[in-house]
Amino acid sequence: MSDARLVGTWTTWLDDDGKAVPGLVRFTADGGVVSTQVNTRNIGLGSWRSTGPDTFEYGFHILAVDGEGTHVGEAHVRVEGEFVSDTGWQGTGGADFYDPRGTKLRGHGGSKVTAEKFGVDD
Repeated sequence: MSDARLVGTWTTWLDDDGKAVPGLVRFTADGGVVSTQVNTRNIGLGSWRSTGPDTFEYGFHILAVDGEGTHVGEAHVRVEGEFVSDTGWQGTGGADFYDPRGTKLRGHGGSKVTAEKFGVDD
């Protein structure tokens, strides 16, 4: 990790079959990621790193629960991004979904993600 532009809080939009799903992602200077989207019930925790002068990647896991709070699996999310400005980036993301025993159930990739930085740290 070395790109200080990414550090801070970002509003994201994930293209889910033509529907923009908003979310928030927080990148820390030591490589941590905290993420949430309106279509998930829990936050995701993970890490990020720079991959080039204007590119980066990050990943996080989200624990999934049913309506009673029982663990039903988890999602492993990964995103590759590229800065389009100091306060904006775009990229592609995907996720793999696992049952509580760690067996992969399904996955997808190539969903468009866009983001804008906000907050007192921008």
